[in-house]
Amino acid sequence: MGKNLILETMAREMQTGVVVFDKNGSALYANPFFLKSFPPVSGGVEGKSVFECIKSERLLKSVEVFLKKRGGASEDIEISDGTRHFSVHIVPIKDKADFSLILFLQDITEEKRVETIKRDFVANVSHELRTPLASIKGYSETLLEGGMDDPDTLREFLRVIDRHATRMSRLIDDLLILSRLESHQMTIVASPIDPGELVSSTVSGFQKQARDKGITLSVILPGELPKALGDRDRLEQVMVNLLDNAIKYTPSGGKVKVSACQEDGFIRVDVEDTGIGIPEGDISRIFERFYRVDKARSRELGGTGLGLAIVKHIIQGHNGRLHVESAPGKGSVFSFFIRACG
Repeated sequence: MGKNLILETMAREMQTGVVVFDKNGSALYANPFFLKSFPPVSGGVEGKSVFECIKSERLLKSVEVFLKKRGGASEDIEISDGTRHFSVHIVPIKDKADFSLILFLQDITEEKRVETIKRDFVANVSHELRTPLASIKGYSETLLEGGMDDPDTLREFLRVIDRHATRMSRLIDDLLILSRLESHQMTIVASPIDPGELVSSTVSGFQKQARDKGITLSVILPGELPKALGDRDRLEQVMVNLLDNAIKYTPSGGKVKVSACQEDGFIRVDVEDTGIGIPEGDISRIFERFYRVDKARSRELGGTGLGLAIVKHIIQGHNGRLHVESAPGKGSVFSFFIRACG
């Protein structure tokens, strides 16, 4: 087997764009990945100028310098077309009087996306922890400077410190749960479960919280429901997060209703409230980590901004799906679907 055929096969199968220019800036070759990544030059680039093949001004400037100098040391740059990011390795080849230039373009869009997520995550966690820590420090310093002499002030300040410490504890717990879910360290152990019992027992645990806020909490279940295939502990976590949100964002005098039914081979569970609702533009983002429709209100009510992200990962782990219907002032319906047995 000839070397040229081996090299051609390697270039064709690479998931890295390869394009070669001669000393005049005319394209000699481009592999399929390059042609796919840059549609304007699909159908072949041989004989086309560098200006026809490359649209990035930054990359063009670098290539022009190499062509003008007829050489130089290899160079690495990053380019972007607004939605995709590429790392470009420019390699000049000089053979006596002849000269050519090879460009290797690697798609790093996913790496950039992950970097952004990590950066935003660290910034969000820092912000979420900074606020309660500042309050705890401020109130404790006031007490140490003489505030303990007044029993009423002492009691009130300790209540505030306890509330912020509880919020930090919940945030850390949710971060650990989310981390374990995303890294698949928290496995989903599926077995036949009774969805009616899951719904009834979870709702029962929220009756006092609902009564204390003046909210009517009810359950509607059919006479019989088939077993569902799922991890009861994890699905209880889903129910807890959805119910806690529904009660939290429903004003006094409102209603929260939980229902379940069989639908197209799935068990559907709905958590419906008459709360403040969610604007249409926010619905697609509410399952993102730390995304809040009303940041100030959410923090005031003790939310960590991670509950719905946890819900999403648990339902995804069950190969189920989520659905949300909501409108400002008209309440929300959060629905999840898990596969029924049989």
